[in-house]
Amino acid sequence: MNQRRFERAALGAPAVPPGRVTVAANALRRWLAGGHRRSAPPPVQILESLFAAFDTPVLGAIVALDLPDLLDKPRSVGELADRTGSDPDRLERVLRYAAGRGFVSFTRSGLVKANGVTTALRSEAEAPWRAWVQFMSSPWLTATWPRFGASLATGQPAAFELAHETDYFTYLTANPDAGAIFDEAMAAGAMLQAIGLARTLDWDEVQSVCDVGGGTGATLEVLLRYHPHLEVTLFDLPSVTARARFAETAGPPARTITSGSFFDEVPAGCDRYLLLAIVHDWDDDRATALLRVVAAALPESGRIVVVENVACENPRDDFASASDLLMLALASGRERTAKQYEALFYAAGLKIDRASTLPTGATAVELVRAD
Repeated sequence: MNQRRFERAALGAPAVPPGRVTVAANALRRWLAGGHRRSAPPPVQILESLFAAFDTPVLGAIVALDLPDLLDKPRSVGELADRTGSDPDRLERVLRYAAGRGFVSFTRSGLVKANGVTTALRSEAEAPWRAWVQFMSSPWLTATWPRFGASLATGQPAAFELAHETDYFTYLTANPDAGAIFDEAMAAGAMLQAIGLARTLDWDEVQSVCDVGGGTGATLEVLLRYHPHLEVTLFDLPSVTARARFAETAGPPARTITSGSFFDEVPAGCDRYLLLAIVHDWDDDRATALLRVVAAALPESGRIVVVENVACENPRDDFASASDLLMLALASGRERTAKQYEALFYAAGLKIDRASTLPTGATAVELVRAD
C-alpha cells in the first residue's frame, strides 16, 4: 500500500491536514456544538448530556456483534439478526439509534450499510479503533465510573483503584486480556500521531530513535514507512513488548526491542527519544522522574519529543478536557497547560527547543538539556 492510500485508510480522511487547519476546524466544531447546546433550555441540555452515555454501550454492542465486518455490503436487519443470534426488534432499535449518532447508515429501502465510522471499526482496519471501543466499553473500565464521585474526596485514590483495589497499570499487567486491549487501543492513536510526526519533524539528520513506553511498536512501524533509514528501539514493560508488532533485526538499519521500566533506565545514546501520550499518565513527581531518566540517556546532541494534547488555560469542551477526566478516573495523571508543561520540563533539567502542532491537533515538543 502506498503512502497516500495508507494515510487515507489510517486517518479516514482524503488528505493529511496541516496542524493549523486541524486547530481551526476543531474551533469551528466547538463553536457549532456550543451553539447547539445553548439553543436548548437547561433541562434539555441535562437530558441530552445524560443520554449521550448510551453511545459507549451501543458502540460496544456493534463491535461485540462484529457488525462492522458483516456490513461488507448493505444487509437487512433480519439478516444481521440471524447472523449474530440477535432479536430482530431489539437489534433494529439499537441500529436506529446508531444511525442517528452516525455509527451506521440506512439505505432508502431500509437496509443497513456501513459508513466511515463503521469502516474504521472493522477488524482489518488499518488503525485498530475497534480496540478503543472494546477498551471504553469493557466491564473492568466501566466499573470505574460508579466510584468516580467517591474518588474526589481528599486522600482517596483514583476511581479505578477504588473499584478494583489495585492501581490501573498493575491491573493491566495482572490481566493480560485487558492489557492487550489497552495496548491495541493505544496503537490506534499512536498511528495517527506517528503520521503527523513523520511529516512534521525533520528526520534527515536522525539516525536512531527510541520509543519510550512505545507499546507494541505502532509508532515505529509508521515512522519506518516514511523514513526507512532509521534505527529503531522499542522500549516498554516485558508484558507489552511480548506483543510487539515487529521482530528484532540486526539491520542495517537495526530494529531492537528492549524491556524494562522507564522509571529505572532507558536505552542510552539514541538521537531522538519519543514519549507519545506517556507524560500525561503520571502526576508531576512521577512525570519529572521519568523525564530525568530519559534525559540521563540523552547524548549531547539528542532530543526528547513529547507528544501530548495541551490543555487550554480556560475551560473548554475539547479532547484534552475529556482526556483529563479519564486520567483522573484511571490513574494519577493529568493533561497540562503549556505553562505547566514548561515548568515540568524545567524541573527535569530540560528546556523547549521547538513546539509543533501535528495534523491531529496534538503538540510535539522537542526538548534538549537545559545545561
